[in-house]
Amino acid sequence: MSFDLAKIRLDRTSAMSNGGWNCDAYPELEPLNAHSRIVVAQLKGPGVVTGFHTTMHGVYEQALPDEYRQAIAARGIVLEISYNGAESPAVRVPLGDFFADGCAGKADYFTSLYVEKAPKAYNCFIPMPFEESATVALCNETPYDLMNYSFVEWESLSCWDGSLGYFYAASQHRRFQLDCDTSLPLFHVKGPGHLVGRSMSVTTADPLFKDFHFVMEANNEVRLDGATMPQIDYLGTEDSFGFSWGFQEKFCGLYNGMNHIRSGDDGPQELSIYRFLGQNAIRFSESLDWQIDWSHERGFRQNPDFCRDIDQRQRDNGTWVQLDSVFYWYQQHPLPFSHEALPDYESRCLSGGQDTL
Repeated sequence: MSFDLAKIRLDRTSAMSNGGWNCDAYPELEPLNAHSRIVVAQLKGPGVVTGFHTTMHGVYEQALPDEYRQAIAARGIVLEISYNGAESPAVRVPLGDFFADGCAGKADYFTSLYVEKAPKAYNCFIPMPFEESATVALCNETPYDLMNYSFVEWESLSCWDGSLGYFYAASQHRRFQLDCDTSLPLFHVKGPGHLVGRSMSVTTADPLFKDFHFVMEANNEVRLDGATMPQIDYLGTEDSFGFSWGFQEKFCGLYNGMNHIRSGDDGPQELSIYRFLGQNAIRFSESLDWQIDWSHERGFRQNPDFCRDIDQRQRDNGTWVQLDSVFYWYQQHPLPFSHEALPDYESRCLSGGQDTL
């Protein structure tokens, strides 16, 4: 049992920074209007961000359908966090995806050790140390003015500890035709650090993949420090998220969860899942590569009926699958990270609909 919570720390000072809500004691705060970027916190180090809270943004435009308003609150805003004055952010992720609110904001309320979706709010408990400075910003990429209140809680440190890592998060969008030979590079990062989690939305409208049949079967291969063969190989996507025998029912735990699932015959299949790591963080010295590989599934490859069906569906422009994932990790130094370009906000908000697949 750790007694750190009971320690009196005279070398630290607690503080917070508000943003977004200019209708109260701080009229000078910038509102989250259409096509705007607001700074929630501009912090001087050394310090550590200890908490981040933001509302699920209300849309002033009342004529929008409820599901689209929900999607705007989740994916129309992008969270950016940068350290030490860097031009490139360490975190650049659509807001809902960062908080594992998958399928454009359809996840149930849940809590984990790192992030949670609470009634009408998102909360983050991931520590984010910084030596010189940290900036937390929200970017509204939509044409709608949004109601917002956000705050950042943080502590100042008396000195910098060189063993502390900088927190990063990045999103990946993959839309592809799945077959028995698919091998999909998903994530790559260089430099010493450790992976502490990932979240993912999975959507497909192909009837061949009903109940995520075959979609879940891929090996999740992790290659560390330039290795040719994976040192870590999860033999099933559901197993890599802490589940077994497919994605069957909702479960929300402190480290792993399935907070939204839509399967069966009525419409597209939708799935929101997350897994966070503690003492089992994946550590790397030079690089980490994550790949999802369906080519080893011998049972499917040796089934002539399945092979014939998947070939025919591809010829008919079927077998489309969409994966929207977020990786969370720490790096030893605030190195520039090349974030993938995000789809435009409209594509993100429609993500998971039949018309996109």
